[in-house]
Amino acid sequence: MIVPEPDRAHIRKAVADRGLELEELREDSRSTTWHVTVVVDGDSGVTLDDLATLSTDLDAVAEQWGGPDRAVTFEVTSRGVDAPLEAPRHWRRARGRQVDLTFVDGVDGPSRGRVGDLDEEAGVVRLVSRSGRGMRAESVRLDQVARAVIRVEFRPAPEDELALLSEAANPRRGVREGENS
Repeated sequence: MIVPEPDRAHIRKAVADRGLELEELREDSRSTTWHVTVVVDGDSGVTLDDLATLSTDLDAVAEQWGGPDRAVTFEVTSRGVDAPLEAPRHWRRARGRQVDLTFVDGVDGPSRGRVGDLDEEAGVVRLVSRSGRGMRAESVRLDQVARAVIRVEFRPAPEDELALLSEAANPRRGVREGENS
């Protein structure tokens, strides 16, 4: 372990003090230069200024790791757009974004959809997908999604898709098989 427990607590507090969440603390001690990466995320996103400030704040702590003959590379970063949506909070933060999807074996679903409302308690997300010339809005259980990654778009989302993201504004049009309603 490169980062001692008291320093881990300091990192968690510094991240929380900025209104962010610590997603991961990665340590790699396999080479001659050790690597420590602090991965953060937040409901409002993470700016470069957030990362720079946090890095500066944690630099004094990081200076204590390693030693004279063991360099430590320290990095503070965000999850990145290519990180898979793994926890309900990731789905909540991806609302309105288009995602590429893979479902667990035995479950069929759209390969691409736009993330709508999330019911964290039920573990269900609303997805809007295109099928031929039409659209479909359906509730999908998160445990039926094997992998979902945000798809980078270079133009605004179509208004007709955005209009279907909320179930409250639109009646349920499709429910993924096996969902308990």
